[in-house]
Amino acid sequence: MKKLLSLMLLLMAAVMTTATFTSCGDDDDDNKTASVAGTYTGKDMLSFSVMGMDLKQPNTADVNYVINQNDDGSISVVIPEETFDFTAQKMGNILQGSFSVTNIPYDKTKNAYYLDYSNNASADVFVYGAKKNYTITKGEITVSFSGNKVTVVNVHKFGNMPMEMTGTFVGTRK
Repeated sequence: MKKLLSLMLLLMAAVMTTATFTSCGDDDDDNKTASVAGTYTGKDMLSFSVMGMDLKQPNTADVNYVINQNDDGSISVVIPEETFDFTAQKMGNILQGSFSVTNIPYDKTKNAYYLDYSNNASADVFVYGAKKNYTITKGEITVSFSGNKVTVVNVHKFGNMPMEMTGTFVGTRK
């Protein structure tokens, strides 16, 4: 019985020792997504030009962007429902429904995650009190990280609207 116990302890020690060694080769991934996944809280700024006016407005309350890592090293971003108050410009509130942009790869030349997701997503949008589901006919998202902060720049256009919009979110990981 003592021999069996000694053999089991020796086997467990060998497994634990082997599990602690890691490789230090040039096959390491420079893109460490494990440290960026999480929920980020902050403000989003929506800007666009229409009828000769340059408009820029923050969302009305802090929002949470959720960033998930994918097994292939890409990330996915859940853009939350947001309200932007353009009543001073006689447009009322613009409410953009939540939507996701998935499989955003890391672009070494931009030092950020980047994806052109045109025509691959849709969102409900409330403008002038009317709700409509729009295909996002232009969509380019850039996601960059610095410590526990994220910056998401989302250039997008809903359907046949005459303008493209730029949403710039800056948030801190919870």
